[in-house]
Amino acid sequence: MKTQRGATLIEVLVSVLVLAVGLLGLAATQMMSLKNGSGAHHRYMAALAAQEIVERMRANPSGVQQGDYDGTVSGTSTSSNDCSSSCSVNELAARDLYEWDQVLKSNLPSAKGTISRNGDVVTVTIDWKEQHTGEDYGTSASALEDASFEMIVEL
Repeated sequence: MKTQRGATLIEVLVSVLVLAVGLLGLAATQMMSLKNGSGAHHRYMAALAAQEIVERMRANPSGVQQGDYDGTVSGTSTSSNDCSSSCSVNELAARDLYEWDQVLKSNLPSAKGTISRNGDVVTVTIDWKEQHTGEDYGTSASALEDASFEMIVEL
Protein backbone atom coordinates (compact mmCIF):
# COMPACT_ATOMS: atom_id res chain seq x y z
CA MET A 1 0.00 0.00 0.00
CA LYS A 2 1.36 3.41 -1.00
CA THR A 3 1.16 6.37 1.32
CA GLN A 4 0.17 9.81 0.09
CA ARG A 5 2.96 12.30 -0.01
CA GLY A 6 2.50 16.08 -0.34
CA ALA A 7 -1.26 16.09 0.30
CA THR A 8 -0.81 18.32 3.34
CA LEU A 9 1.31 20.73 1.33
CA ILE A 10 -1.37 21.00 -1.38
CA GLU A 11 -4.03 21.64 1.28
CA VAL A 12 -1.91 24.43 2.75
CA LEU A 13 -1.36 25.99 -0.69
CA VAL A 14 -5.10 25.92 -1.45
CA SER A 15 -5.95 27.50 1.91
CA VAL A 16 -3.32 30.22 1.34
CA LEU A 17 -4.85 30.92 -2.08
CA VAL A 18 -8.35 31.18 -0.57
CA LEU A 19 -7.02 33.49 2.15
CA ALA A 20 -5.26 35.70 -0.43
CA VAL A 21 -8.45 36.07 -2.49
CA GLY A 22 -10.36 36.98 0.67
CA LEU A 23 -7.79 39.60 1.66
CA LEU A 24 -7.90 41.13 -1.83
CA GLY A 25 -11.67 41.43 -1.54
CA LEU A 26 -11.30 43.05 1.86
CA ALA A 27 -8.75 45.53 0.49
CA ALA A 28 -11.07 46.43 -2.41
CA THR A 29 -13.95 47.00 0.01
CA GLN A 30 -11.74 49.23 2.17
CA MET A 31 -10.64 51.26 -0.86
CA MET A 32 -14.24 51.76 -1.96
CA SER A 33 -15.19 52.83 1.56
CA LEU A 34 -12.41 55.44 1.64
CA LYS A 35 -13.46 56.86 -1.73
CA ASN A 36 -17.10 57.09 -0.64
CA GLY A 37 -16.05 58.75 2.61
CA SER A 38 -14.20 61.39 0.61
CA GLY A 39 -17.32 62.02 -1.50
CA ALA A 40 -19.43 62.44 1.64
CA HIS A 41 -16.93 64.96 3.00
CA HIS A 42 -17.07 66.93 -0.26
CA ARG A 43 -20.89 66.99 -0.18
CA TYR A 44 -20.78 68.21 3.42
CA MET A 45 -18.30 70.98 2.55
CA ALA A 46 -20.47 72.01 -0.42
CA ALA A 47 -23.53 72.25 1.83
CA LEU A 48 -21.61 74.40 4.32
CA ALA A 49 -20.30 76.67 1.56
CA ALA A 50 -23.79 77.11 0.08
CA GLN A 51 -25.21 77.95 3.50
CA GLU A 52 -22.39 80.44 4.08
CA ILE A 53 -23.07 82.44 0.91
CA VAL A 54 -26.82 82.40 1.59
CA GLU A 55 -26.20 83.89 5.04
CA ARG A 56 -23.91 86.52 3.53
CA MET A 57 -26.65 87.37 1.03
CA ARG A 58 -29.21 87.68 3.84
CA ALA A 59 -26.88 90.17 5.52
CA ASN A 60 -26.74 92.28 2.31
CA PRO A 61 -30.30 92.35 0.88
CA SER A 62 -29.61 95.48 -1.21
CA GLY A 63 -26.74 93.71 -2.96
CA VAL A 64 -29.03 90.75 -3.70
CA GLN A 65 -31.74 93.00 -5.15
CA GLN A 66 -29.18 94.78 -7.36
CA GLY A 67 -27.94 91.43 -8.68
CA ASP A 68 -24.43 91.86 -7.28
CA TYR A 69 -24.31 88.20 -6.23
CA ASP A 70 -25.60 86.76 -9.52
CA GLY A 71 -23.01 84.87 -11.55
CA THR A 72 -20.30 82.25 -11.30
CA VAL A 73 -17.08 81.96 -9.30
CA SER A 74 -14.51 79.33 -10.20
CA GLY A 75 -11.28 79.90 -8.31
CA THR A 76 -10.06 82.85 -10.36
CA SER A 77 -11.50 85.75 -8.35
CA THR A 78 -9.11 88.49 -7.33
CA SER A 79 -9.09 90.06 -3.91
CA SER A 80 -11.45 92.96 -3.46
CA ASN A 81 -11.60 95.74 -0.87
CA ASP A 82 -11.26 94.80 2.77
CA CYS A 83 -14.68 95.69 4.16
CA SER A 84 -13.68 95.63 7.83
CA SER A 85 -14.38 99.35 8.29
CA SER A 86 -16.82 100.48 5.60
CA CYS A 87 -17.70 99.76 2.01
CA SER A 88 -20.58 100.05 -0.40
CA VAL A 89 -23.22 97.39 -1.02
CA ASN A 90 -21.48 96.43 -4.26
CA GLU A 91 -18.05 96.21 -2.60
CA LEU A 92 -19.47 94.05 0.19
CA ALA A 93 -21.01 91.67 -2.37
CA ALA A 94 -17.71 91.50 -4.27
CA ARG A 95 -15.86 90.75 -1.02
CA ASP A 96 -18.41 88.07 -0.08
CA LEU A 97 -18.02 86.41 -3.48
CA TYR A 98 -14.22 86.54 -3.23
CA GLU A 99 -14.22 84.92 0.22
CA TRP A 100 -16.78 82.32 -0.92
CA ASP A 101 -14.60 81.54 -3.92
CA GLN A 102 -11.63 81.00 -1.59
CA VAL A 103 -13.70 78.60 0.56
CA LEU A 104 -14.72 76.63 -2.53
CA LYS A 105 -11.18 76.54 -3.89
CA SER A 106 -9.67 75.31 -0.63
CA ASN A 107 -12.29 72.64 0.15
CA LEU A 108 -13.50 71.21 -3.17
CA PRO A 109 -11.43 70.06 -6.17
CA SER A 110 -12.08 72.11 -9.35
CA ALA A 111 -15.03 73.82 -7.68
CA LYS A 112 -17.34 76.26 -9.42
CA GLY A 113 -20.11 78.14 -7.62
CA THR A 114 -23.11 79.65 -9.40
CA ILE A 115 -25.74 81.95 -7.94
CA SER A 116 -28.91 82.76 -9.84
CA ARG A 117 -31.95 84.70 -8.71
CA ASN A 118 -35.56 84.69 -9.82
CA GLY A 119 -37.39 87.29 -7.77
CA ASP A 120 -36.89 86.37 -4.12
CA VAL A 121 -35.88 82.78 -4.92
CA VAL A 122 -32.11 82.25 -5.01
CA THR A 123 -30.47 79.09 -6.36
CA VAL A 124 -26.93 78.32 -5.24
CA THR A 125 -25.23 75.56 -7.23
CA ILE A 126 -21.78 74.18 -6.49
CA ASP A 127 -20.08 71.86 -8.98
CA TRP A 128 -16.82 70.01 -8.40
CA LYS A 129 -14.89 66.96 -9.55
CA GLU A 130 -14.45 63.83 -7.49
CA GLN A 131 -12.98 60.42 -8.03
CA HIS A 132 -15.17 57.95 -9.86
CA THR A 133 -16.64 55.38 -7.47
CA GLY A 134 -18.59 53.19 -9.89
CA GLU A 135 -18.35 49.45 -10.31
CA ASP A 136 -15.34 49.68 -12.60
CA TYR A 137 -13.23 51.53 -10.01
CA GLY A 138 -10.42 49.03 -10.47
CA THR A 139 -9.89 49.95 -14.12
CA SER A 140 -10.38 53.72 -13.93
CA ALA A 141 -8.95 54.71 -10.57
CA SER A 142 -7.89 58.13 -11.79
CA ALA A 143 -11.15 58.96 -13.59
CA LEU A 144 -13.04 62.00 -12.30
CA GLU A 145 -16.78 62.47 -12.37
CA ASP A 146 -18.91 65.56 -11.96
CA ALA A 147 -20.55 66.15 -8.60
CA SER A 148 -23.03 68.87 -7.76
CA PHE A 149 -24.89 70.38 -4.81
CA GLU A 150 -27.83 72.75 -5.17
CA MET A 151 -29.60 74.85 -2.55
CA ILE A 152 -32.76 76.82 -3.30
CA VAL A 153 -33.83 79.43 -0.76
CA GLU A 154 -36.24 82.31 -0.59
CA LEU A 155 -34.70 85.53 0.70
